[in-house]
Amino acid sequence: MKLRVATRPSRLSLLQVEEALGYINSVRPGLKFEIVKVSTLGDRVRDKPIHRIGRIGVFEKEVDRAVMDGRADVAVHSLKDLPSKLPGDLEIVAVPPRGDPRDSIIPPPPPGGLRPGARVGTSSIRREALTRLYYPQARVEVLRGNVDTRLRKLREGLYDHVILAEAGLRRLGASIERLTLPPEKWPPAPGQGLIAVVAPRGSRAAEVLAGATHKPSHAMAEAERGLLRGLGVGCRLPVGGYSYVKGTVIVVRGAYIDPGEGITWVEAKGDLEKARAVGEEAGARLQRILEARGLLEAS
Repeated sequence: MKLRVATRPSRLSLLQVEEALGYINSVRPGLKFEIVKVSTLGDRVRDKPIHRIGRIGVFEKEVDRAVMDGRADVAVHSLKDLPSKLPGDLEIVAVPPRGDPRDSIIPPPPPGGLRPGARVGTSSIRREALTRLYYPQARVEVLRGNVDTRLRKLREGLYDHVILAEAGLRRLGASIERLTLPPEKWPPAPGQGLIAVVAPRGSRAAEVLAGATHKPSHAMAEAERGLLRGLGVGCRLPVGGYSYVKGTVIVVRGAYIDPGEGITWVEAKGDLEKARAVGEEAGARLQRILEARGLLEAS
């Protein structure tokens, strides 16, 4: 059987497709694939921070549309790009083993911290808040584009430091010196490092790929999507979170970053088989804290 696979056209996206399909073939040998490249709003609009483009799903909507209108059978995404509720009848049918969930800063800050006025490039409101928290003397500037473009702008001297996902750097084989930041101090984006394969519920593709997933990583994907769903916000607040598996238990940690006050953490744990509910519990706890502070309207 041959499956048509929709994806963004960037080098990193194609490497993620290769990684996902390689894993699927290791547990479902004999499948063939055809790549369908789809340009997205997030790829086309590169002069604004992601949270200011004004639409949820700037990196996934057009890719998913290719599946929904029959041009492709499945779509492959960075999980952190997916909204907490998928459009139509789409569902996550496979997740390969997770990559590194952490952020990295390039180049590493000197021992005394960033110099006053150092230009730090990012398009993430979460990374901006963390930078202002830990490096208040730095100047955060908007940086868009794929990983190769961001690294080129760093080399050209347009920025002094950039912050990128470690998983993407590893998938691209980047050998550049960097400091990888611990998640307990620098909470990553929920879903970072995870790849999701999406298909219509009940479709032939979903049936073929049933079970072709890495169970712990799939549980982390469900938990971290549950965290965002329970919190009920998109990317307009500086929130982060991650999860980890201990035997049959999944632990979910959510965070709100305030550059002036620090990081507020919540945690929930429970049965691995109920990962989504555990994540939603953590998200709801964080939501109540933010409502009490007047940062969210009471639900």
